[in-house]
Amino acid sequence: MPQNGEQNTEDEIGRLRESCADLKKQLLTRTRELTEAHEQQTATAEILRVISSSPTDALPVFETIVRNAAALCGSLFANVFRFDGELLHYVASHNTGPGYVELLQSKYPMRPDFSQVSGRVILNRSIVRLEDARADPDYDQRFPSAIGMRRLLGVPMLREGKPLGVIVVGWAESGPVPKVQEELLKTFADQAVIAVENVRLFDEIQDKSRQLELANTYKSRFLAAASHDLRQPLHALNLFAGQLQAESDPSERNRLVTRINSAVGGMNELFNALLDMSRLDAGVLELNLTEFPVEKLLKRLEMTFAEAAREKGLRLRVVSSSAWVRSDFILLERILLNLVSNAVRYTARGGVVIGARHRGERLRLEVWDSGMGIPEDQQQNIFDEFYQLAAPEPNRRGGLGLGLAIVDRLGRLLGHPIESTSLLGRGSRFSASVPLVAERRVPAEAPTSTTTIIDPVTGKLIVVIDDDALVLDGMRGILRSWGCSVITAVSDTMALARLAETGQQPDLIISDYRLAEGKSGIEAIESLRAAMGVAVPAFLISGDTAPERLRDASASGYHLLHKPVPLMTLRAMLNRFLKARDESGETVQTARR
Repeated sequence: MPQNGEQNTEDEIGRLRESCADLKKQLLTRTRELTEAHEQQTATAEILRVISSSPTDALPVFETIVRNAAALCGSLFANVFRFDGELLHYVASHNTGPGYVELLQSKYPMRPDFSQVSGRVILNRSIVRLEDARADPDYDQRFPSAIGMRRLLGVPMLREGKPLGVIVVGWAESGPVPKVQEELLKTFADQAVIAVENVRLFDEIQDKSRQLELANTYKSRFLAAASHDLRQPLHALNLFAGQLQAESDPSERNRLVTRINSAVGGMNELFNALLDMSRLDAGVLELNLTEFPVEKLLKRLEMTFAEAAREKGLRLRVVSSSAWVRSDFILLERILLNLVSNAVRYTARGGVVIGARHRGERLRLEVWDSGMGIPEDQQQNIFDEFYQLAAPEPNRRGGLGLGLAIVDRLGRLLGHPIESTSLLGRGSRFSASVPLVAERRVPAEAPTSTTTIIDPVTGKLIVVIDDDALVLDGMRGILRSWGCSVITAVSDTMALARLAETGQQPDLIISDYRLAEGKSGIEAIESLRAAMGVAVPAFLISGDTAPERLRDASASGYHLLHKPVPLMTLRAMLNRFLKARDESGETVQTARR
């Protein structure tokens, strides 16, 4: 029988053996955990290296993820799917074999549903665990049968809560999914999102670079076109002005004045095209939709282009229509003015036909010409800004290549589809489709009154503010020729001083938008009004067509004319505001739209 001392020793040895076994188990567990952590760190580092080396393509990243996911999870396979917001797309897999890949490719792209773990993840926007796919009646049983899988885990790739894709792994045995494997796949999913974002950002940068390159190309093209097309009428003006100064024959002087007006008209046409584009860019065009007879528009087009067509020896035919349409009259007229102008400009012989065809609930306004036609490979380019076809005639004045770009953008703004067809050497047809409305009877015009018409401009005092001496001199001269009294000044301070000398109150203020020392015309007008205590009618004139300037002027409420201002437009503006003042018997509050 062992003694007590011996018994104690044996017990101690037993406890030491148990402790040693426990330590070995802990060491093995710790070693395994360290190994797994190292493997995960190695896999994560590898994925990050691939992300860094493949900024333009996420596929190598996905292939690395599925390989590491299958290895570290001890799974039968691993798949990655991308979601485009509507459909799931199969992207990459590991350990699946060609037969299973063919099955995936026959199933995808697919709308997310419960027949696949990937669809369930997208619908739930969260992790999906499936302990036994073969026991799930909603699951597509072709897949478990094809590869022998049972347990499945799906983890979403989320960016700001929005699903971009899914990582799916599967095992041959059924049962619950260990938490550690969920955490691993979540890490991989986060890295997959980084890869997707990198590619998206790279594509955006590339797209912005292309846009910048295209903008620079357009800018260069614009500068070249503007330089040439603005120099042409300026050169002609210099020549005509020199001849006019030396010419004494009245008939020849009249001819030179007509040619000068033509050159100025050409410059105005170019500037108006630029202004139209600036207004569209600034978003300050407000639609004024009304219902009107299209015949009114057709007659205006005929009056506008009859003489130009006759001078070129072209037949201009306008087909009457009793139809009524709903549109913005001014903007629709601008569309058709551009289309008819191009038709006359690019047609050397034959003629131009303007008419309308009923197409269901819409009316298609058409402009046909017998011009040179447009090559098939250029029929889309003609709607780009600053794009011009080669001139059919050596002495034809072109333009900046903005006409059809304006037509296209106005058409989209109004919801009027613009269409074109053309045959090289045969001619072209352009059209705008406008909503039809019920026809109405146009009331007969009232008989013309025999009452003497009083000119609202004669005798009125007008203040003109501009920091350009030549402009002030020109405005002073034309306004005085219309019977106005005029005070000109380079600033609001000078204008107030000169008004104080006369002791009079002005009937109208005209101010340039950009004045000296960074002051605006809006500030100058408000300064004069505040000093006089009266809201004198006023409007702005400017040579600045920058979109932000247009937005500022529109927000101020003052009407804005752009230099060079045609004399008829200037006179109409004066008549509008001064007539309103005379009719009201007092100073109108504002000249605001």
